[in-house]
Amino acid sequence: MTQADTETTIIRNGRVIDPATGHDAIVDIVVQGDRIVAVGAEAGAIYPQGNVHDAAGCLVTPGLIDIHTHCFVGLGDFCLPADMMGVRSGVPIIVDAGTAGATIIGLARRAVIDHPATETKVFALMDPAQIYLANKGFICHYLNIAADERNLDLDVAREALDDNREIIVGFKVRATYTDDPKRSPFLAAAMLLAPELPVMVHFGEFPHTPVIDTDTLLAALRPGDIITHAYRGGGGQLDAKGEPTATFRAAFERGVRLDVGHSGGDFHFPTARRLIERGFTPNTISTDLNVFNVEGPVYSMSTTMSKIWVLGIPLADVIRMNTVNAAAAIRKSDDYGTLAVGRSAEISILRIETGRFALTDGHNTIKTDRRLRAVGCFRGGRYFEATHDREPLAEAAE
Repeated sequence: MTQADTETTIIRNGRVIDPATGHDAIVDIVVQGDRIVAVGAEAGAIYPQGNVHDAAGCLVTPGLIDIHTHCFVGLGDFCLPADMMGVRSGVPIIVDAGTAGATIIGLARRAVIDHPATETKVFALMDPAQIYLANKGFICHYLNIAADERNLDLDVAREALDDNREIIVGFKVRATYTDDPKRSPFLAAAMLLAPELPVMVHFGEFPHTPVIDTDTLLAALRPGDIITHAYRGGGGQLDAKGEPTATFRAAFERGVRLDVGHSGGDFHFPTARRLIERGFTPNTISTDLNVFNVEGPVYSMSTTMSKIWVLGIPLADVIRMNTVNAAAAIRKSDDYGTLAVGRSAEISILRIETGRFALTDGHNTIKTDRRLRAVGCFRGGRYFEATHDREPLAEAAE
């Protein structure tokens, strides 16, 4: 047995869906070490000593990417363990969305991103402020730190960015204002610091701190910037007649990306259905998983994907949102988002479950006879079972 054979895994019998290539067929994927070396019918035949991973009855996709999580456990009491949301939920790549500000990102990196116990690939959207941390009491908002311009120091933020370029994929901005309700110095700072990187912003307000209004926010965003919680109720996307506003439409048309960012109350089936019916489909599906919503209504990435699927989006497009589109959103298309030969072996394995299910956004419920459930994933060629996504869900219909 050769060394190459020792390190070879053949994922066989699964339905491979790779939206980047339009591929949808039962084929082999061959992984050698941490790289994909072959994809195709009988591709594994030339590796007779390879270890076979039988994916019969499953979907095999490029590694799912969740671009909005909170995983810096220890910075406050708001976050969840990276691997719970990541590899143990069938998601090999996650992005922490703004848990840490510029003076804290280095600590977060050592404690989570680079920690030897962390198996999930973790990137970060950094808050450009010096001090930001997410906790249950929203202390940075309660004490007005998140709306104090003295909390901004471009030199500090630039140094943090330069020191962490390989893990910072953009900025997560709380678009709060100080003296001018039509201008957020925090949004302006992020755009000035690194014009080539995307900015993720919220629809909706924060406890204790006012934000610039939705039309002003939309007008300021650039192509490639990301609106998370884009399908929340009352976010200002719809006018009094329930139609998309002119500023929302203009932002979408110039390339501002729409992200689900489910969270506990920031995804609304009626709003999502209305926008999707009018052509405003999500670019990306993310969970905003944290301690407040992991036991419902979010649960996991596969449950969140199921909610977009039940709204009539084709399965291949749902997968596209968490692979091709998510990789593009964080400027990592050269590394992730497809099962191309030579790419790092980030691969997700899902199952379509049939039965009677009730999917909830926290307020509204849709019944369905099918849903997605994670089975496991490969991260850098190593397989992880999705133990977190196998727990019984309270939302299963009687």
